[in-house]
Amino acid sequence: GGGTSDSYAGTWTGNVCGRGLTMVLSQNGTSLSGTYTFSDPTFSDTCSGSLSGTGPSATARLNSTGGHDWWFQLAFSGYNQFTGGFYKAEKGGLVCTVNATK
Repeated sequence: GGGTSDSYAGTWTGNVCGRGLTMVLSQNGTSLSGTYTFSDPTFSDTCSGSLSGTGPSATARLNSTGGHDWWFQLAFSGYNQFTGGFYKAEKGGLVCTVNATK
């Protein structure tokens, strides 16, 4: 919930690798940045990246900005839902799928 209906900013909740995911994003044009938290066990980090566009279906790569070599590759089906993958360089790429709604 939260955020305006015509942007990707807001609080997203979903799942990543079987763990809970909370992502709080801010949008400025095609730039996205914010924080994400995994639950059980709890882990928090920051991320930033860019959107392919500002329209109601776009893709984005959000890189960890907390010193980790991993990232999210997300596909937004609308302003309130995304699916995608969580990637780690040391794992050779895709680790698991991710999905969330706001």
